[in-house]
Amino acid sequence: MFERVILKALNGASKGHEFVLSNEMDYVLGRATDCSCVLDDPYRLVSRRHCRIEVRAPFVRVQDLGSRNGTQVNGANIGRTTGPLTFEDLTVVAYEAHLLEDGDILQIAGYEFEVECDPSTRCAEAESRDPEKLWACECASCC
Repeated sequence: MFERVILKALNGASKGHEFVLSNEMDYVLGRATDCSCVLDDPYRLVSRRHCRIEVRAPFVRVQDLGSRNGTQVNGANIGRTTGPLTFEDLTVVAYEAHLLEDGDILQIAGYEFEVECDPSTRCAEAESRDPEKLWACECASCC
């Protein structure tokens, strides 16, 4: 189980920057100023609303939002148009969500991010009671 997800920028203008994504939240990544995670892209390779990340422990999912330059996970394309789409096509195209795991490389139009699932901290009650680290507590941070 994890408490949050960290996207570490590996290249581009944001290299070294970390986007911290809390559990039970959805995030939109793109270059529009109203996105949850704004990507500074002077070349406009990143779409205004490029992809969505859904954080619901124990799962993290990424979904391309019909971006022009695509979204990849570990080099595999998870959403990119294969040819010109009509306006009608754009209104019905829905890309599948793809699971992200700790250590995956998320690529957004050439920008790379390492995915880190930050483990939740266990409560002091369970730690003092459980020297073998079996975490038998019933509180929210241990379950």
